[in-house]
Amino acid sequence: MQKQCGEVNEMDSWLKHTILSEDPDLSTICFKLLTWLETEFWGTMTYKHIETILAGAVFVDIILDTVGEEITKDLMEKYRQHKIFLKDYCKTLREVGATCHTVSNILATSDGYKYVFTMENILKHFLTDVNLIYNSNVPKAKLSPHNSKYKMLLIIQRIFQLPPKNIDISVDRLLCHSDFSLIGHIFLEETNSLHISKYKILEHKICKKIAEGNINSSFIKSMYVTASNSLKGKTFFKSCLRNDVFANSVVTFFILFFEKIEINMTANSQHNLSDIFYLVHCVLCTKTPFCSQLYTKIRTNKTIAQLIKKSFFLYY
Repeated sequence: MQKQCGEVNEMDSWLKHTILSEDPDLSTICFKLLTWLETEFWGTMTYKHIETILAGAVFVDIILDTVGEEITKDLMEKYRQHKIFLKDYCKTLREVGATCHTVSNILATSDGYKYVFTMENILKHFLTDVNLIYNSNVPKAKLSPHNSKYKMLLIIQRIFQLPPKNIDISVDRLLCHSDFSLIGHIFLEETNSLHISKYKILEHKICKKIAEGNINSSFIKSMYVTASNSLKGKTFFKSCLRNDVFANSVVTFFILFFEKIEINMTANSQHNLSDIFYLVHCVLCTKTPFCSQLYTKIRTNKTIAQLIKKSFFLYY
């Protein structure tokens, strides 16, 4: 079943009446909201539609926080025919909460990324800690300060607390002082993530620098160290190359790099040739859609082709 405009408006009226009722039947209310929230989101949603959906999710969280395990048992007993659905759903809600789960479902829609700031404003209006919601979207087992993906999330949150004019400065510092094993998570974030808009902004800024050849040498060195240090690191780098934006920028960087070599070998002294050749080897092995451009550039440059051929002998 899909949420159409009429259904959302109807739910809005029901929700207001229910919240104001003196003696609510919590298990009946909770079941209706759970089944409604788990139906498919679709089409363009207005601020009011999203507000109603999130209000329902916040209400579920309040009920679960207030009644706890008792409401789960009551639901299982009262709605036995839906036991499998409720068992799985309640387990998910215990891990991330109804609000966070609902936000993720909205973001998973084709236009989901457009609603990020709308949802943030609504959640603040409900006095819900937006940063807590972000953190809750990460499985608790992975919320370790030593987990690189979680570290990247914390860094991104801090960057976007800065004034807009300071974000570019922070990106430059990130590229100079952080390992690619950390930065690479920017290119691996799932599109239905609650914080994907922030990741995409940084992705755009970083990939633009790479494609223009305006990237710090320490970033290229870090990519090489990550990819060559272990099989896990090489797999991580190749996974990042599945991101078309990142892969295209890296290939463009290599082509620009080789063009400069044709003009003046010393023009690229800031980068180690063997590092570049190893990364080129990794890129060509992934067979990204942009590899043909790189193959063409290598074939038309005899000097580069010969150097790469000698280097690639070491990698096979």
